[in-house]
Amino acid sequence: MKSAVEIIEEHRGEVEAEIERHLPRTGEPQEFYASVWDLLDRGGKRIRPAMALLASECVGGRIEDAMGAAAAVELLHNMTLIHDDIEDQSELRRGKPCIHITYGIPTAINVGDAMLIKVFEIANQSTIPRDRCSRLISLVAQRAYDITRGQAYEFSLWNRTEVSVDEVVRLLRNKTGALTGLSTEAGAIAGGGTEEHIKLLADFGETIGIGFQIIDDILNVSGDVREYGKEIGGDIREGKKTVLVAHLLRTADSKDRTLFTAILGKKNLTENEIRKATQLYEEYGSIAYARTQAETYLNSALETLNKLPASESREQLASVAKFLVTRTC
Repeated sequence: MKSAVEIIEEHRGEVEAEIERHLPRTGEPQEFYASVWDLLDRGGKRIRPAMALLASECVGGRIEDAMGAAAAVELLHNMTLIHDDIEDQSELRRGKPCIHITYGIPTAINVGDAMLIKVFEIANQSTIPRDRCSRLISLVAQRAYDITRGQAYEFSLWNRTEVSVDEVVRLLRNKTGALTGLSTEAGAIAGGGTEEHIKLLADFGETIGIGFQIIDDILNVSGDVREYGKEIGGDIREGKKTVLVAHLLRTADSKDRTLFTAILGKKNLTENEIRKATQLYEEYGSIAYARTQAETYLNSALETLNKLPASESREQLASVAKFLVTRTC
């Protein structure tokens, strides 16, 4: 059986070619097209389009049925990265300066808007029957709206000194979960799945997305910047509310909680302060707790997936899901 990485990579070129049909690499103004493909050419795992294609096969559809859905999902994902990096004042994305750092905030916002428009164009020009196409467009709109609500919910947590794990999970469900849920649900719709199978795959994708993001948040404080591709400790500097943060705030003694809250969200954070925050995560078992939570969401997602008919595509989707919560970058 193919490895998860091989499964994810298998149709990468076709997905990128579909995006390029709608957003060419060159044109005028040059900076506009350059900034789009600057981000897209940095790599990225292309997990979401792979999940869409596999979901289509899981319900008896063909790869080509879901290619438009896969490309639309990937472009939507990259659009959110551009806008998120501006809102979070991030510096690195996939190992290089963020798009707004390289090209300026006005260009980055404009390019993100253009990518969102093209998402709907790609979905609308899918080769699937019109009834499925219309449903796909409606789904993309709903999930895109969910993502903006999730982002707004994250804003509401920025200045909070107390946050629960349940509140963080609600946030993750409406951001990362919305995108991965879109991937598998869109694939199932494009593949002509039954209502039951579409719902199962939507639930699977949303659930695995939560586990995926928990792992991403762990890597942000314990990964290698060369492999991770983002600033290590950037979440601490941004004051991002994660499962790690929620657990530490709940378990730390008053002295350490005061120390941690003084560090969290401090813009001129030093490397020593980042190390201290990470040390507190380790001392109070927050990293171990978060890993356990991620594994719980993985197991729940796999239970849902196993309700679908057995197939090679189902096994490959399970392999991708397991990879997402065991990865090191």
